[in-house]
Amino acid sequence: GAVLSFSCRDSCQAWCQIINVSESRSPLLTSMEGTGNETNWSISMPSGSKYHLYIGLALAIGSSIFIGSSFILKKKGLLKLADRGVTRAGQGGYSYLKEWLWWAGLLS
Repeated sequence: GAVLSFSCRDSCQAWCQIINVSESRSPLLTSMEGTGNETNWSISMPSGSKYHLYIGLALAIGSSIFIGSSFILKKKGLLKLADRGVTRAGQGGYSYLKEWLWWAGLLS
């Protein structure tokens, strides 16, 4: 297949090898220049792509916060039980099920 060179706006350059070519053209490809094996394609991004980037970034940060706080709450609950000297879960204890802080971490 052909090897294509893509130039980005921030002076990056990417190379792509086309293996299977069909007759349909992608709506992202707006123009094509060149001959032979070197072809320059202009790619236009959909207008909502920046919006989707911010949504994805917010979801990633939000999920990290929730997962981290869940872990911290559960760990605080287990440490609170360890200070009281109760039997640990690894040794057959189940007193963590009675600790509200552990449940808060599990449910968050």
